[in-house]
Amino acid sequence: MIEAGEHLPLDVLLQDWLGETDPDTRAAVDAHLMACDACGNLFDDMLALGRGVRTALLAGQVFTVASADLLDRLTQQGVRVREYRVPHNGSVHCTVAPEDQVLASRLEAPLDGVQRLALVERSSLAPDRAARADDIPFDPPSGEVLYLPSIARVRTLAAQTLQVALLATDETGTEREIGRYQFHHRPWAG
Repeated sequence: MIEAGEHLPLDVLLQDWLGETDPDTRAAVDAHLMACDACGNLFDDMLALGRGVRTALLAGQVFTVASADLLDRLTQQGVRVREYRVPHNGSVHCTVAPEDQVLASRLEAPLDGVQRLALVERSSLAPDRAARADDIPFDPPSGEVLYLPSIARVRTLAAQTLQVALLATDETGTEREIGRYQFHHRPWAG
């Protein structure tokens, strides 16, 4: 698996960090990290990056698309999650409470056969501007995309309608819309 004098492949480090390696691989990675400063430093950097991403996510400073497993782990750890399920091409009335830490929207979507996916967000207050995220992660069998907007930004928004579109890109680079979702946002009223 790991040859003497070679560095650990990044995918092996990531799998180990995520707890996805078998016991033998785990032992080999541990032994290698104890002997190789370069790989040990890279692993330390990965841990620091993970802590930074978690801190930014829980501070509501970033928007992301995540897995249901991540949302479940956050909930199990006691993170206060406000969650909305939005039907395919549907809408929802929404807000964010002061005690909410993460805002999650489950966007139901027909994902069978989709290779690449982009998410585009527009506001009714600035329809000519869009925020776009390309090559977002998604799980086709789940039939949903789990969108976590920046809760810090959402807290500052005036009443408005946010529109999110999911765009699938085929192998020729042609985009097609596979879903459109409306969020009728109102600031927290208590």
